[in-house]
Amino acid sequence: MLAPQSQNVFYPETDGKPMAETDFHRQLIIKMTDILQGAFPEAYVSGNICLYYEAGNPKKMISPDTLLCSSQRPTVKRTYFAWEENAQLDLVMEFSSFSTRREDHHKKKRIYEQILQVPYYVIFDPYGIYLNVWHLQDRQYIPLEPDEQGYYDLMELNLYLAIENNNSLRFFDSARKPLLTAGESGRQQAEQERFQKEEALKREEEERQQKEEALAEIERLRALLKNSSS
Repeated sequence: MLAPQSQNVFYPETDGKPMAETDFHRQLIIKMTDILQGAFPEAYVSGNICLYYEAGNPKKMISPDTLLCSSQRPTVKRTYFAWEENAQLDLVMEFSSFSTRREDHHKKKRIYEQILQVPYYVIFDPYGIYLNVWHLQDRQYIPLEPDEQGYYDLMELNLYLAIENNNSLRFFDSARKPLLTAGESGRQQAEQERFQKEEALKREEEERQQKEEALAEIERLRALLKNSSS
């Protein structure tokens, strides 16, 4: 499928490659995109979209697994043009594998660093289980180091990033509270509502038992009073 643009230049909407290497990689794309959309509801967040970084040259294309642009409003794009107004990216993520590792660490890193100048670049391999995070400083990527608990501080985004126990990836807020997907939030809310309902039923049962015990005590006292007066 082709997307016609100005000056008779056509920018393909797909690179012809699969969305992800494995099911786990695809799940990561969906998960991290979903979390970022919840964390930045007024920003543009996408994943696996064809990003063109040189006007008039359809060969200059890259497809980040996940991207965040806080200066653009949420919308549905067919392609992403880096030369558009307010198109400066804040974060890009690549979910790597053995077959893409070299490209992620070299070609893509160079494009994100030198051409697109993206402040944060993240590479995570869910099977190699390594996480690399870079921060752009003076037009050069400087590797970030995790703290003692394994959290990477994305200070400019007011986020933390860390590997979870199941070898997945998770964003955390400034208080290091895990940020959830929409599905996770829905399940958590349903669980809270179920717990609250159970607690309410428990309180009702306790109140009923207390009322029955009070009535029984009243009847016992009445019987004692009747016996004592007879």
